[in-house]
Amino acid sequence: DRLVQRNVLAMSGRAVEAAGDVSTLLLDKTGTITLGNRQATELLPAPGVQVEDLADAAQLSSLADETPEGRSIVVLCKDQYGLRARDEGALLHAEWVPFTAQTRMSGVDVEGRKVRKGAAGAVFAYVASEGGSTPPEVSATVDAISSAGGTPLVVSEGPAVLGVVHLKDVVKTGIRERFDELRRMGIRTVM
Repeated sequence: DRLVQRNVLAMSGRAVEAAGDVSTLLLDKTGTITLGNRQATELLPAPGVQVEDLADAAQLSSLADETPEGRSIVVLCKDQYGLRARDEGALLHAEWVPFTAQTRMSGVDVEGRKVRKGAAGAVFAYVASEGGSTPPEVSATVDAISSAGGTPLVVSEGPAVLGVVHLKDVVKTGIRERFDELRRMGIRTVM
């Protein structure tokens, strides 16, 4: 009865007995303890690239991106770098490149610029197809963000890698308190 009150369905008496022996709870991250909406937290320019140029390209490539991640890039560029909305007249002839599972990147072709953002491997391959190369420092930044549990999005313009957008997952409210309660009960939590 107490399990049902907490929306837990026990499939057998054995499962109820086993629940009393739980000492560790293993959780996946996305959607369980996080909202699943990653937010842009910082821009990390490639060597020789001004952060303002990276912000300009990141914002431009995200204007048509209606995902929470894309919206958060626009907000980050506005709040930290003072970039306001573009003049609509300048974007009338923009050719938007939508994200697909196959390309794993999106962007825009406008005013002679080819700006892309997306998964590191996809953008690196795109840059190579444009005749450019990826600085090893950018690859190291991508690896560091991934190792820390974040999501790196690489931004390029034509054959040049401009840098990386660091996306972080947003933890659900109250999760810390729930984990504290589980620890008080003697249950260790592992993500």
